[in-house]
Amino acid sequence: MYWPHAAGVHPEARGRYNVRMERDTRLLVWVGSAIVAAVVVIALLWHYQEQGRPVLREVRVVSASANDPVFRDGRRKLAPGESFRLATALLVEQRGRGQYWLCPCEKLVLAGRETPHVQSSQWPDRDRVLRVFWSTIECAYLGGELTASNASQRLQYRTFLATELGRGVLVDGTLEAHNDDFLAGLPAPPQPVPGTLRYRARVEISARSDRFVPLQAVSSLGPEALPNPSLPTISRAMEVPKGLHSEVGELFFLPGFVLSPGQGEPADDVTLDALGHTVHELVAGRVMASSATFAAVALTGSPVWNRRSLRHLGTLDVLPGRLELRGRPLRWGRDILPGDLIGIGNHWIVLERDNGNKLLDLNDRVIHCWGRPPQEVTLLEALDEGVTEIDLYRHANS
Repeated sequence: MYWPHAAGVHPEARGRYNVRMERDTRLLVWVGSAIVAAVVVIALLWHYQEQGRPVLREVRVVSASANDPVFRDGRRKLAPGESFRLATALLVEQRGRGQYWLCPCEKLVLAGRETPHVQSSQWPDRDRVLRVFWSTIECAYLGGELTASNASQRLQYRTFLATELGRGVLVDGTLEAHNDDFLAGLPAPPQPVPGTLRYRARVEISARSDRFVPLQAVSSLGPEALPNPSLPTISRAMEVPKGLHSEVGELFFLPGFVLSPGQGEPADDVTLDALGHTVHELVAGRVMASSATFAAVALTGSPVWNRRSLRHLGTLDVLPGRLELRGRPLRWGRDILPGDLIGIGNHWIVLERDNGNKLLDLNDRVIHCWGRPPQEVTLLEALDEGVTEIDLYRHANS
């Protein structure tokens, strides 16, 4: 802008004006620099604080039971009806403390060794929340025919979300299969529920202001770790009458396969090339079951049996509503005992208990495993439609 009197400004006044301008400019630069420095310091302090937050490094699922209240990882065998609990053991790393385990239990055993830990169910950061997503690890297939060519596919295990367990770090365990949720008509399991299930936990850490976006997320061992002895595996036995082994209950919820025709059960090596384990080894490890191995566990407690130990009692006629041996009915406790077997080719049915009339008939309870996970059903439900004759056997130890 033109200033008509600029030429008439006194030089001393002009100098004072320039000095004030320089001083104001320096003040603005100083204030700006201070603000920038403050922002940098705050950012560094925030970064330092964030770097010092606890970091989740590892998750282990541990269990305890009514008869063994110590929380430990790995396999756990339960008596019939015995309750159990599941918890997460978290390996946390924190500046100034190093690594330490965090678990809500009083005593923790990992890999067979008692492990020092901080007993807590809360994440160390108060402005962070912890949530757990529980899953079961089950076979993707319920059963069907098993051959050497399809064994690796049919015995694939995967996770199934177990919403009934909630979101806590310490929960009451349940034996509830999920791989059959999309199917209808499968019979309910025996009561109290027996079976084998494996469990996985995904632990997420998130800010309280936004609980849906995890800042950290770590999962425990999954299906890929099936042979790992640290994988949490719960096997519960079954209430059975005298003459049967309660360990047979541990095979419930496992896939039940029919070994391919021509191999003849037990075709022990049908899984060897694909999985590196025989059928008997997989049954002993509670990974699968077949008709013959299920019957063997029911009668001996082991998946291996000697067919020569079976005594043929005769061939029964299947008549409407009843069974007869050479024209006469069979009485429980005299002619029939719990643990007697019905054989139809490679299909073995284990007689369990009378329905109340003391005669062997189609309404009596049996257990078997034929192309599906083991089931407790009536004899009528276990038989294929149209069967008119069945063979009756008794094990030598009965």
